[in-house]
Amino acid sequence: MEWIIGILVIGGILFLLDREIYRYEGIHIGARLQAFLYNRWSKNYDKAKAASQRDDANVLARPLLEKIASVPAPLVLDVATGTGRLPYSLFRQPEFNGYMIAVDISIGMLEQAKKKLASYRESLALVQYRKFPLPFQDETFDVVCCVEALELIGEKQAAVSELARLLRPGGVLLTSRGTEDSGRGIVVISKDTLTSLLHAAGFEDVEITPWWKVFNRVFARKPGTSDPAGAQQFKDILCCPQCGAVGNFVEVESGLQCAQCSKPVNQIGEIFVL
Repeated sequence: MEWIIGILVIGGILFLLDREIYRYEGIHIGARLQAFLYNRWSKNYDKAKAASQRDDANVLARPLLEKIASVPAPLVLDVATGTGRLPYSLFRQPEFNGYMIAVDISIGMLEQAKKKLASYRESLALVQYRKFPLPFQDETFDVVCCVEALELIGEKQAAVSELARLLRPGGVLLTSRGTEDSGRGIVVISKDTLTSLLHAAGFEDVEITPWWKVFNRVFARKPGTSDPAGAQQFKDILCCPQCGAVGNFVEVESGLQCAQCSKPVNQIGEIFVL
């Protein structure tokens, strides 16, 4: 009898682990497991996501550019960029003349993005960073994006508030909502709940529209007006997580180094710049 109970317990644990890893992508265990999983999946990720990425130009890039048509050279932050699907789509639009900072927890996914975006590296920084807050000052960006990822972040209100913090007044948020058809019932955010989360973080003009069969596209705006941030280099807006200096970095053989505390960026906290 005891061996039967043991088998059932082991089976139950394996079942729960399988669901956690393959359905919920490690959300309940933490960022380190998520980074490990995405590192493993990175080489085949775009192939698996081909259907959802096929129309990115029409559904994501061009509608976003319409929202920021008055900003000639926007500064864009893409949180949870993965293999760089959104930067890739934006850079392929002739009218996009901005600078992008693409952040992800997985170095494997960023390595794939680096290959895909090799032609655009003068206008792009790829950064691994595993926790909030991100190393930038308040109201830094014209556009903040977080696509196909919000439902996989444990503290959603904190995440939405961080996106709002980084966006300048009048700036645009592009994110997404996993739908009820995704099969991830316990992490799906209803339209009403997501709208409430965005309003609580200070956003207005929330637009939730169908995108792909398991996602909605979501736009929102930060109230107020301010001058556009404009295209700026990563080193000029980075806030050193060690000493707090902003834009005070020099280029050295190993990459960037904080001129104030002399720490190489790739040795500070959990930040790594490709």
